[in-house]
Amino acid sequence: MTDPWPDWMTYESTTIKKAGIPRARRKTKVQAARDVLTAINGIALIGPTGGVVWRGQADISWRLQSKAARAGMTPAEVVKHETAMINEARIIGADGAQHMGDWEILAKMRHHGAATRLIDVTRDPLIALWFLCDDDAMVGGKSVRDQTGILLALQRESFRRINNPQKRDSYRELVSKGKDKARLMYSTPPIDPRIAAQRGSFLLHSHPVSEAESSMSELGDFTQPSTGNWMADSDDALEKICGPVMSTDRGPWCQGVEAMVALRSSSNFSRGV
Repeated sequence: MTDPWPDWMTYESTTIKKAGIPRARRKTKVQAARDVLTAINGIALIGPTGGVVWRGQADISWRLQSKAARAGMTPAEVVKHETAMINEARIIGADGAQHMGDWEILAKMRHHGAATRLIDVTRDPLIALWFLCDDDAMVGGKSVRDQTGILLALQRESFRRINNPQKRDSYRELVSKGKDKARLMYSTPPIDPRIAAQRGSFLLHSHPVSEAESSMSELGDFTQPSTGNWMADSDDALEKICGPVMSTDRGPWCQGVEAMVALRSSSNFSRGV
């Protein structure tokens, strides 16, 4: 299966690009790990001024999508399922749900494993990297630990905020807006120790995009900028932000950074360092 991430948004260090890194060559694996940390630092230091959120995925071929989408739910089924969960949680008073807003309930239920449209991200790149490396999933009889992973950095400013997430009926207000489609971010208050420890936030789409519409993401495709440094030479732009010799001028390069950057993580070092 091919991965859905275009070359213009994907950075892979010179060390990681070397084919067949032997597992015994620890120095090479350590250098590859240093390259990943250098790229993370570059995005933090000279990347988007509004900052990014991070998500680690153990298999580069995976689409960026929620648990509800992975379960095969249609957008209409997601609305029905989430509405029922919110109502039921309030009826039984689960974790004090009768005193919570709609999105607070969904956030807590997501961290208890429920299928929702919420996509977990974190403000801490090392937490995202840990999830990338520590996934024990088996796909097709093979461990994802043997696959190349991807560390996603998504611009915070490319997402709208949910209005009044602490209110009742804020869920219905959002999903009933018809054609007002939007990518959204929900940064929860510390309502759950696990969410707080993981510095967690959630991404979602008001009308989740099907895989037929976008093989890349439930949030829709992220498109290459038509002007600026990224259009002129995306490889050079990525190298200046993520590479060992970074640009010292945040401004011009920040203006060219697209909504998402993806860092490849080779299975040969990420599972062994």
